[in-house]
Amino acid sequence: MSLSRVQREEIKKSLLEDLGDSDGSLDVSAFAKSRGVSGQTIYRYLRELEAKGQIVQKKIGNKSLYLLKDHVEFFNLKLAGLDEEVVWKSSIRPLLEKLPDNAFKICNYVFTEMLNNAIEHSAGSQIQILVSDNGFRVQIVVADDGVGIFTKISEAMGLTEKSFAILELAKGKFTTDPSSHTGEGVFFSSKAADSFSISADGLLFFPLNNDPDADSGVSDFTRRIFMSGTTVLFEVKYNNENTLRELFDKYTNSPEDYGFTKTVVPVRLLEFGDDNAMFVSRSQAKRLLVRFERFELIELDFTDVEEIGQGFADEIFRVFPSNHPNSKIVAINAAPQVSQMIAHVTAFL
Repeated sequence: MSLSRVQREEIKKSLLEDLGDSDGSLDVSAFAKSRGVSGQTIYRYLRELEAKGQIVQKKIGNKSLYLLKDHVEFFNLKLAGLDEEVVWKSSIRPLLEKLPDNAFKICNYVFTEMLNNAIEHSAGSQIQILVSDNGFRVQIVVADDGVGIFTKISEAMGLTEKSFAILELAKGKFTTDPSSHTGEGVFFSSKAADSFSISADGLLFFPLNNDPDADSGVSDFTRRIFMSGTTVLFEVKYNNENTLRELFDKYTNSPEDYGFTKTVVPVRLLEFGDDNAMFVSRSQAKRLLVRFERFELIELDFTDVEEIGQGFADEIFRVFPSNHPNSKIVAINAAPQVSQMIAHVTAFL
């Protein structure tokens, strides 16, 4: 049975997706069977993809690996007088014209937000940009040589440790220039992309919804850029289905208005870098609660937190709601002992 052009292209697209989600190994017989074609057909498609420069074959012993080939472009620009829309339209957009519409829009949003942050907040002189596309996903790096973002936040808030800035970044609604910005760009960008990270000041921010291994393709590059400043790396897959409208709806009061009223905060970021952290004191709770009154709904994500202390729970789930009736705190992904302690302190409400 001969296949139509659409069917052939769909199988090739599936091949790229399977290879993109793997280490390059492919069970040709199983893949061919799942698509109702012969193994010989799949091998022919692999040769075609290789001839087009979309994949490369690598031999390890008797095993063949088929690796997606990255097409990389690099830009080194001066920050003075730079306009993120001009850079997007003249340099970045032409590289991404093969992207599906949804993935293209996400790249547009995240890139311009992150470049604008560097232009307006970094106090740097240079920006370096890398775009890497392998037909399965696009990775983009935006790196400046200015003041590290965690230094900037910690100084603006008077934080005793720079690592506390990671928690504030995760909450959203924070900006060092409230007259010009709402503090939404990093929050929504980190949710829209398939993977998103910020490295600065010897610290690394990874939202919980991202895969921390997803940047492996350009991680060596990011380490070589600047010793100072901030490096943002994000990845958008061709099949990304996170529409920006749905994302904004999730964290706003749409359709009534588009105010940023909801947030999700990973509790474990409260003690960033401490693998044996305990969440027991009221002072810890008060640090976590900073700026919560700016939101109507706060979801506290207790992933990887096995238990909490009575004082910690009481300050968050009884004292704060009593003093801020317009802000609601909800626990998600809570372990049994965490849920029990929350139930214990809220029984006194």
